[in-house]
Amino acid sequence: MRLFIAIMLTGQCRRALADTLEQMKQDGITGRFVPEENLHITLAFIGKTGSPEPVINALRRISFHPFEIRLNGTGMFGDTLWAGVKENDKLTALAEQVRQELSASGVSYDRKDFVPHITLVRRMKGSMKECYVPDCHMTVSRISLMNSDLSSGNPLYLEVSSFGNVD
Repeated sequence: MRLFIAIMLTGQCRRALADTLEQMKQDGITGRFVPEENLHITLAFIGKTGSPEPVINALRRISFHPFEIRLNGTGMFGDTLWAGVKENDKLTALAEQVRQELSASGVSYDRKDFVPHITLVRRMKGSMKECYVPDCHMTVSRISLMNSDLSSGNPLYLEVSSFGNVD
């Protein structure tokens, strides 16, 4: 299994970003566009592991109240375009809590700094006239343990388990 912990976007936010991606294609941008159903915010990337149980046990200890997030601008990691998320202390605290519980459980994960974003296009080519990120907001009320299945050539994200808030 190739695991990561994510906030899955609501249908409204996924659709709004999918519309942005469609406009980019019409404007001549090429690359590996992330399918609408795969749009998410990664809290921690774990990678290959034999069993999800240690991760599930760590995530069971996570507790948080629902909070709002809002999309905000775009950025690039090399040739990867992403949509940003407006600075949010509750989101940062949730990511930190997830990472602390993984560490306490002895679960290895990618320790890069948490930069809240939604990957839109990998290996992007072309010049953008304008990349409009829709004014979209959503309530975060659960996190998901996801398996990234790469066997078909295109990533297929499957939810292994989800964990809700304290309300």
